[in-house]
Amino acid sequence: MTDFSKIDFVQNLIKDLLVKMGFVNAQVVYEESVTKGLIFNINVGQDAYLLIGRQGATLHALQVLAGHMAERNFKESVWFTLDVDDYKMKREWFLKETARAAVDHIKKTGRAAALEPMPAFERRLVHAYIQENFPEVESLSMDIEPYRKIVVRIKKSAA
Repeated sequence: MTDFSKIDFVQNLIKDLLVKMGFVNAQVVYEESVTKGLIFNINVGQDAYLLIGRQGATLHALQVLAGHMAERNFKESVWFTLDVDDYKMKREWFLKETARAAVDHIKKTGRAAALEPMPAFERRLVHAYIQENFPEVESLSMDIEPYRKIVVRIKKSAA
């Protein structure tokens, strides 16, 4: 991205949204990552859990809202990620470890394993991780929202 006028606009947009949400003293710092693009990390102190929400739902909603507002302003897509105290990085690590443990479990027992219900954006991450790293297993989403979860099992052709 590295268009500093866009970065400044998005940073101020996020700050304004946070003030309207009641986070008056929030700090928004951006960093540019080669693999993840532009990341705006938000620091709100002890109230971080309020901004993150259950399984990151509030944070995800804020990111979608800010993305649409920036897109409307610039008349083009503006790609960035919002994070609070590196929550997304930690959650991504946790989800990958949970998926890996499920794969280890089904390799030992031969029985399918179900993960906890999670939002669609987290399920996409887990499906991609399993597909990239474990070709002998498959993952399926089952149930209906908000109880939709991933079931991991050995591929039928691999059995």
